[in-house]
Amino acid sequence: MSRPDGHRKLDFLIAGAQKGGTCTLDAIFRKHPQIQMARRKETHFFDDESHHWETPNYDKLDAYFGASDDRLRGEATPITLYWQPAIRRVHQYNPDIKLILLLRNPVERAFSHWRKVYSSGRDALPFSDAIREGRDRVQVQAEVEGLHRYFSYVERGLYGRQLAYLLDYFPRQQIHCEVSEDFFGDQAATLQRLSIFLGIHPFPALPPVHKNSGPTFAAVSTLSEDDIAYLSAVFREDVAAVEAFLGRSIPEWGSAVTQARAQRDQGRTHSRGATEHLRLSLRRLLRTPVERWPRRG
Repeated sequence: MSRPDGHRKLDFLIAGAQKGGTCTLDAIFRKHPQIQMARRKETHFFDDESHHWETPNYDKLDAYFGASDDRLRGEATPITLYWQPAIRRVHQYNPDIKLILLLRNPVERAFSHWRKVYSSGRDALPFSDAIREGRDRVQVQAEVEGLHRYFSYVERGLYGRQLAYLLDYFPRQQIHCEVSEDFFGDQAATLQRLSIFLGIHPFPALPPVHKNSGPTFAAVSTLSEDDIAYLSAVFREDVAAVEAFLGRSIPEWGSAVTQARAQRDQGRTHSRGATEHLRLSLRRLLRTPVERWPRRG
């Protein structure tokens, strides 16, 4: 798809979630002959608050790609799903773009995120403190709209709220969501679904790929049973919302939501009315209003 000035637009975006396997997915996508990925993973174009977004200049984004050809253009910046201004900017840029999400168990994701930030020296708080009283820092030190790049260990795992916000701007049929545990359990099956979603030939046969792998929370003694129980309670309603979005349960996440409850919206995902119905369903599951910004005119 081209912009009025003749430049090619992105056809898809791997929009989330951080520590969910997006490095692996990006590496695999680079091997497909019908896909042209940005020269580097995580361009951070749409979440860059230094841009003049009143009159956006997309030349910097274009510079991540080579000569125009028939391949699908895409990039992977996993903060996008969490960074609400980026969602609005992506819609302004290309309302027809396809969005790919790779969501990991939010408890495990939170610990992996903290481990990365802690090891880099950006955070001195132990994990138990960071996910409790340390959450105040997200609002107090927010960069924009209550969002924080580094201390958002819990907030980035509130997938249900993020999906509800995403549905304010994009219809359900433009969003493809995979569970990270399923992806790493059977990459071939996941890639088959993604090839159908993107409308490309099947991915070539590849040995299993796993970039930036690390130990799971169950194998790391510093993540206590108390922390697991605490976060599981925090994420419970959001996990239910993800299950409603997918139309199935996610037993790998330890959810107590039944398959029957998750399937209520199954088969209703491809019309504009269904998108509104699903968005309202997510909000009911969350029991709290999702902050709403002015929608497109």
